[in-house]
Amino acid sequence: MTTINEIKDRLNAVAFAGRSYAGADRTAIAKAYTDAVAAFDQNAAVDMAYLLDRVDELQDAIAVAASDLADVASYVAARYAGTPDEASEIRLAIGEPIDALVNVSQGTPITPEEAGE
Repeated sequence: MTTINEIKDRLNAVAFAGRSYAGADRTAIAKAYTDAVAAFDQNAAVDMAYLLDRVDELQDAIAVAASDLADVASYVAARYAGTPDEASEIRLAIGEPIDALVNVSQGTPITPEEAGE
């Protein structure tokens, strides 16, 4: 079974293979690079499928968490708000991050402000 760390290792092997250093043999450097690229290519489809499955799992988890947070926001607003305006403020304050989570999980582009940049 593939892991994210194995995928990172293969990417790093391609990124760093073939770099020269003092006393390095050109043939050895070329072979190291060729071997790294071959290992990456050999696993590319499996790695992509694995990563796409993890993305699907993350999207599902975000949707469930967002729903749970919305329920909590309603409970907190109903329990602790003194006025309907305060309840609305609580729902809005918690609702904005929930909306951002859902948007990201659905692949909706976000603004630099939402990204914290």
